[in-house]
Amino acid sequence: MEFCSIMDGVNTGLTAGVFLIVAGIVLIIATSLRPNGIEVVQDSLVITGNYHYSVKLRDIRSVEKWDSLPKIKLRTNGIGWPNINVGHFILKDIGKCRLYVNKKYPPYVHIVTNGGEHIVFNT
Repeated sequence: MEFCSIMDGVNTGLTAGVFLIVAGIVLIIATSLRPNGIEVVQDSLVITGNYHYSVKLRDIRSVEKWDSLPKIKLRTNGIGWPNINVGHFILKDIGKCRLYVNKKYPPYVHIVTNGGEHIVFNT
């Protein structure tokens, strides 16, 4: 077997591997940039998309409008792009929080559940 034919097989495999990695990265970026859906379904507030979440309306203690978002101290699990934050974060003066926000488009809705969970979203 010639060295060139072996290298042709290696180059083909390497090209295919690089293509699959790039395609995977593009897919991850494209899905993370899609906005979450927010709707009331029967007796629950439902957030669809990445890091989907549902809370019964009777389990909501308070709802308020925020004109600005507190400083994000840490992303513990989620998507943290410059303007898009979705998932589990720690906010200054709030602590643990679920975020579903695009920081380019305030205001934000802040929900606190009866169990003390904080959810912040905008549309």
